[in-house]
Amino acid sequence: MARGRSSSNDGAASGEAAAGLRNAALAYLARGWSVIPMEPRGKRPLVQWTEYQLRPATVEELGGWFKRWPKANVGIVTGAVSGVVVLDVDERHGGALSLSQLNTELGPSPMTVEAATGGGGRHLYFRHPGGRVANRVAVRPGIDLRGDGGCVVAPPSVHPSGRPYAWMLGHSPGEIEIAPLPSWPLSRSERVEGSVGHPLAHWRKLARQGVAEGERNSTLASLTGHLLWRGVDPEVALELLLAWNRVRCRPPLSDAEVAGVVESVTRLHAPHAARPED
Repeated sequence: MARGRSSSNDGAASGEAAAGLRNAALAYLARGWSVIPMEPRGKRPLVQWTEYQLRPATVEELGGWFKRWPKANVGIVTGAVSGVVVLDVDERHGGALSLSQLNTELGPSPMTVEAATGGGGRHLYFRHPGGRVANRVAVRPGIDLRGDGGCVVAPPSVHPSGRPYAWMLGHSPGEIEIAPLPSWPLSRSERVEGSVGHPLAHWRKLARQGVAEGERNSTLASLTGHLLWRGVDPEVALELLLAWNRVRCRPPLSDAEVAGVVESVTRLHAPHAARPED
């Protein structure tokens, strides 16, 4: 008898899990995201999904998929079709450290929609900036970019490890706005002035007015990144920022401190700058 009750309970739990996956997929579709079914406890799409990189599935298509595969994981097609791109942070390959370094050098990452993966990583969702955003592996060590033609597994899917994907507390799609994509994951050709990062007026103001104590290091890092992204040679950037620091910073940093900031940001940019354009 005990065995029978256990079987019944297991069946009910399995049914609830399947309903949760289907309902989550419908909710994402209602948000305008393109949703596809992924293999249970896996990351491989169960359908030919090229079409869904151009248009979201219909409610009827989604219902048919989850009727056929009730335990399917939920996949979100990234890119313009869903209006989102995702930074996939893999802590096993140094993603957390890379993100921490970026926050130190370029300023804190904006608060945005975020999920914990079942593998111990993080998915950071950002608004698609327009144009075409290519998928990239290792834009920084342990950080991949999922853009147009990419996809990610979304909560409450189950990771191959058996652990679920879950929205971080206070960071689910209904609790926080999706932030604009920072400029650093993009190639130079993908950066559209004014659509990502700071507007031109921000940089002009910094150049003319400078900054006070407490803002000097972070501003130098931001200005360095701004110059490097626009193809300025690192040695030229250093000379320009040494001059800017002496005239505009209140009080100026030592030349050695400025050189250290520029060198650090240059190292962060080097792997990405060396990657061929897609």
